[in-house]
Amino acid sequence: MNNYQVIYKEHLREKYLKIGVDKYYHHGKHIELRLLIVKEHDDVSEKTPGGIPQQDHFIEMEHVFDPDEEGFSSSRTVVLQGCAGSGKTTVVHKFMFDWAAGMVTPGRFDYLIYVNCREVSHTTNLSAADLIMNAFQNLNGPVLDIILIYPEKLLFILDGFPELQYPDSAQEDDLSDNPQERKPVETLLCSLVRKTLFPESSLLITTRRLTAMKKLYSLLEQPIQAEILWFSDAEKRAYFLSHFSGANTAMKVFYGLRDSESLDIMSSLPIVSWMLCSILQSQGDDDRILLRSLQTMTDVYLFYFSKCLKTLTGISVWKGQSCLQGLCSLAAEGLQNHQVLFVVSDLRRHGIEVYDTNCAFLSHFLKKAEGGINVYTFLHFSFQEFLTAVFYALKNDDSWVFFDQVRKTWQEIVQQCGEGFSSLTIQFLFGLLHKGKAVEHTFGRKISTELQEELLEWTEREVDKSSRLHIDPVDLFHCLYEMQDEEYVERIISHFPSVALLQPTYTKMDLLAMSFCVKNSQSHLSVSLKCQHLLGFEEEQQASVFMPPVLAFNQSSQMHNLPVSQLHLLCQALHNPYCKIKDLRLLFCHLRASCGRDLSSVFETNQYLTDLEFVRSTLEDTGMKSLQLLCEGLKGPYCKLQKLKLCASLLPESSEAVCQCLASVLICNPYLTELDLSENPLGDNGVKYLCEGLRHSNCKVEKLDLSNCCLTDGSCVELSSFLQVSQTIKELFVYGNVLGDTGVQHLCEGLLHVKGVIENLVLSECSLSAACCEPLAQVLRSTQSLTRLLLINNKIEDLGVKLLCEGLKQPDCQLKNLALWTCHLTGACCQDLCNALCTNEHLRELDLSDNALGDEGMQILCEGLKHPSCKLHTLWVAECHLTDASCGALASVLTRNENLILLDLSVNNFKDFGVQMLCDALIHPICKLQTLHLDTDHLNEDTFRKIEALKVSKPGLNW
Repeated sequence: MNNYQVIYKEHLREKYLKIGVDKYYHHGKHIELRLLIVKEHDDVSEKTPGGIPQQDHFIEMEHVFDPDEEGFSSSRTVVLQGCAGSGKTTVVHKFMFDWAAGMVTPGRFDYLIYVNCREVSHTTNLSAADLIMNAFQNLNGPVLDIILIYPEKLLFILDGFPELQYPDSAQEDDLSDNPQERKPVETLLCSLVRKTLFPESSLLITTRRLTAMKKLYSLLEQPIQAEILWFSDAEKRAYFLSHFSGANTAMKVFYGLRDSESLDIMSSLPIVSWMLCSILQSQGDDDRILLRSLQTMTDVYLFYFSKCLKTLTGISVWKGQSCLQGLCSLAAEGLQNHQVLFVVSDLRRHGIEVYDTNCAFLSHFLKKAEGGINVYTFLHFSFQEFLTAVFYALKNDDSWVFFDQVRKTWQEIVQQCGEGFSSLTIQFLFGLLHKGKAVEHTFGRKISTELQEELLEWTEREVDKSSRLHIDPVDLFHCLYEMQDEEYVERIISHFPSVALLQPTYTKMDLLAMSFCVKNSQSHLSVSLKCQHLLGFEEEQQASVFMPPVLAFNQSSQMHNLPVSQLHLLCQALHNPYCKIKDLRLLFCHLRASCGRDLSSVFETNQYLTDLEFVRSTLEDTGMKSLQLLCEGLKGPYCKLQKLKLCASLLPESSEAVCQCLASVLICNPYLTELDLSENPLGDNGVKYLCEGLRHSNCKVEKLDLSNCCLTDGSCVELSSFLQVSQTIKELFVYGNVLGDTGVQHLCEGLLHVKGVIENLVLSECSLSAACCEPLAQVLRSTQSLTRLLLINNKIEDLGVKLLCEGLKQPDCQLKNLALWTCHLTGACCQDLCNALCTNEHLRELDLSDNALGDEGMQILCEGLKHPSCKLHTLWVAECHLTDASCGALASVLTRNENLILLDLSVNNFKDFGVQMLCDALIHPICKLQTLHLDTDHLNEDTFRKIEALKVSKPGLNW
C-alpha cells in the first residue's frame, strides 16, 4: 500500500511541475494561500457576546483540515469559493503538489482524488470507481481495493461542483451508496456530497459565488466555508516582477494600472494579472493609453484578444479572425452541451484545422488537456464563456457557416445553467453591447442589431423576478457596470425602492459595480450593505492617484496618500450630485478612521442622505477618530441628516467619548430628529454627556432610543431635565434598563412639565413595580399628548393596574395603546380595566398577554368591552389561562362590539365547545372582526368543518 502512495505522490509532483505554459506551481506561489473563513460548521455567530462583530478569521490553505484547538478532527467538508479567475483551481493544484511533497496535512490523507466537474459533466454515466481509477490511470494493479481499505483517509476534490445541474428532490432517492454503480454524473457527485458514498471520506469543493451555492450548502453537513483572496498589492507586484524580463518594465506596467482605479481593482484578480502580463511583454505608448481606457472585464478580455491578434505571423489577419470566429462557435457549442474538452474533429467542424492547434496564435486560447492525446480545452473557462458571449453578439445573419453548430439561444443556455445575472456569459453580453467597433476590429464581424433589444427585454423580466424573490442584486450590478450605460442604469435602478446587499462576502469589484449603479439613482433609494467581509481591504492600501470621472467628485488632493476605507467606493458614489440615496444602512462594519473621513466628506456636498444607520458595527483601534471625523461632517452646513442609528456598536471604554461627540452634533445640527443608540453600554455617565446636547435649544430630536444601554435611575435625572426643556421630543425608548421605580419617578417629573409633547413612552423590562404607576397615572391625567405606553415584562401587578386605571378614567387622558404583557396580573385587576373601558373612548389597543386573568377575570373584562363607550380595536389576551367558560362572554362581545377588529386568544385552553360558540358569534352581521389568533390543531372534525364554512362565508377574516 505504501508503495502505491509513493508512486502516486511522485506522479502528482511531476504532473504539476511540467503542466505546460501555465505552470501552476510557478503561478501558485504568487497566490496567497491564506483563506478567509466565512462560515464555520453549522452556525457562526456574527457577533461576539457583547454585540460586536468578529474580526476576519484567516487560515492558511494547508491547515483547513487540521484538528481544532481541542484536538478533535475539524470538518470533513471544505468549500473553497471565489469569483471566476480568482485562482481556485490553481490553489487546489498547489495544495495537491504540496501534499505530494509531504508539506501539508501529513498523515491525514492517504490519497487525493481530483475530479474536474466541468470535464466529466458531459459524460453519460459514471461510477465512483471510475472517478478513482481516472485519478490512478498510470498505476497498475488492484488499485481500487487498496485505496478503499481506509475510506476515512480519502479526500475527494470536486473542482467546480455547483456549476452542474442538481438532481431535484424527486431524484434524491436515487443517490448511490455503491462505488461500482454507474449513475448520471450529477447524481454520482451529489452522492459524494450527501455522503451516501464514502461517508467517512473528506471533501474539498471549489465553487464560484453563485446563486446555486445556497442549494449546495443545503446538501452539506457542517462545512467550512472559505473565500479565496485576490492578489494583495505586494502579491500583484511580485507576480508582475516574475513575468517580465526586466524589473523596470514590470514596474512600469504595475504602476500604470493605477492610472485607472477600476483596472487597478480588476488586476487584483489573478486571471486578469495573467492576461495583462501575457500580452504586455513589450509595452508601447499606445498600450498605456489603452490600459487607461479599460474600465470593465469585457474591456480586459477584448484587449487580450485584440493584442493576441497582433501576434500573427505568416498568416493574414483575416485568417486569424476566421480562427477566432471558429473558437466562438466552438465555445458556444461546448457551453450548450456542458463540454469543455474538445477532440480534433470538434475543432475541424468549426473551421479550426489540426495544424492551427500548433501555432503560437492558438496557444493564447487553447491548451492540450491533461492526460489526453489530441484533446484540447480553453486556457481558462472564462475564455469559453467570453467567446460564447461574442458568438451570440455576432449572430446578425445566416452567413456564418458554423452558426448551425449551436442550436440553442443564449436565453436557453442561461436558463439551462440556472444562473441568471450571475452568468459570466450574460455579463460579457452586456459589456459587448456598446463595443461594436472593437469587436468588429478583432473578430471581423458586426454586433447583432437585435441583441440590445433581446437583452434588455430579458433584463426587465429578470429584474421583476429578482425583486419579487428578494435576490441579492450584486450580479445585476455587474451586468450594468459592464454595459457602462448610465441612462439605462437609471432606468433599471428605478425598479428598486431599496437595495439590500446582505451576503457574507463582497469583493472590491462588487463594490465598484454597486457604486456605479447607485450613483445614478434618480429616485430616493434605500441601501443596505453588509460589511462583514469586504475583501480587498485586508491591508492599508494607498488611494489611487487618479479617480476616474465616473467616481471623482470633489476629491481632495490630500486623498492620494491616505489609506483607502472599506466605504471608499460607496462614498464616491454618494458624492455624485445626481445620487439620491436617502437611507444608508451599514451592517457589521469595522469603522476605521478612514471610514469616518470618507463618510464625513459625503456630507460636505450630499443633501439627499437623510438616514444613516450602523448595525452591529465596531470601532477599531482608531475608531474614535472615525467617529470624530464623521461627527465633523454631521455638523457641517450642508448636512441634512435626519436619522442617525448607531446600534450595538460601541465598547464600554469608548461610550462616554462617543456621547460627547454626539452631543456636539445635536447642538450644531438642527435637522437631526431621530437618534438611536440602543444596545450600547452608554451607562449613566454617557447619558450625562449626551444630555448636554439634548438640552440645547438647537436640538430638535423627536425620537430618542436608549434601550438596553446599561442605564440606572441616575440617568433618569439627566433625561428628566432634558424632557423639561424639550419642545420636540415625541418618542422615548428606554426599555431593557434597570431604571426602577425611582428612575420612572424622575422621568415623570420631566413629563409633567408644561412643554412636554411626548407621544410614545416605552418602559418595558425596566425592573418596575406597582410603585411606579402612581406617577405614571399622574402623567396620564395631565399630559394629553401621550398616546402609547408600554410596560411589558415589569412586575406591575394588580395594584399597579388599579393606579393606572385612575389615570385612564380621566377626561384629559388620550392614551390609545397600553401594553401590560407579562406584568404579573390576575383576574382581580379586570374590574379596574372594565371601569376604564367604560369611560375612556380613546383607548384602541390593549395587550394583556401572559397574565393569569382566568375565566372570571375575562368575563368581567368583557362587560367593559360591550359598553358603548369602549372603542377598543385590538385586544391581546394570549396565554391568559382562559377556557371554554369564558367563550360565552367573548361571543357576547363579538355580537355587540362593532369596533373590535383583532382578537388574540392563542395559547389558551379552548376546546371544541368553546370554539364553536365563537364561530357562531363570528358569523353574526354585527361582528366586524378581521383577525383572530386561535390555536386549532387539537380540534375535532366537526369544529374544523365549522371553521372552514366560516372562512367561506367571511373570506375577509384572517385566522
